Amino acid sequence: MGRGSLISSVVGGAVCIPKTLSRKQKKLLDWLDDSKKLSAPVREELAQAIQDFCWTGIGEATKAEVDEMNVHYASLLALYRAFQQLCERAGLCAVSSDLFLVMDGKAVIPDFRQGIQRAIIKGDGCSAAIAAASVIAKHHRDSMVKRMALEYPGYGWMENMGYPTPAHLKGIRELGITPLHRKNFKKVHEQLKLPLA
Repeated sequence: MGRGSLISSVVGGAVCIPKTLSRKQKKLLDWLDDSKKLSAPVREELAQAIQDFCWTGIGEATKAEVDEMNVHYASLLALYRAFQQLCERAGLCAVSSDLFLVMDGKAVIPDFRQGIQRAIIKGDGCSAAIAAASVIAKHHRDSMVKRMALEYPGYGWMENMGYPTPAHLKGIRELGITPLHRKNFKKVHEQLKLPLA
């Protein structure tokens, strides 16, 4: 989550849903959808429920890593870290070739030797595990950005989560960039009329 945001880290989520679920748990999973389509309160409630009865992992790639390797590879790194955390929490051997990892999008984790992986475009619409991972990752990142918004007012982050909305771009023009801004993002440089580094 946060690939298109102009600030801070990108976040990946990983979820392993148990084979046996109660009726109430199954009903909760019926709410799963593209996390961006859900309201923040629904996402928060779902994220808590998912973490209560599923094995989960959250991984981050820092702003410095986004700047260094680009947002695409940083996102895959965040996803890998989320997967590693899930394996640790679930007591899974992360080097087992029996593991099967599905993820949203077109790309898979490079040099992944810990099982089989498959990328599914719009995967959150056809896999409950992908949709659940998206929900917990978005909730985690939104909570993180809301804390940052208190430290850096004037950019509208509480509402825009660091994405390039008119309020955020106006903030950059008037206040400049913060240490949290991704220095290699074109939108940041356009607002400051600077060439890309």
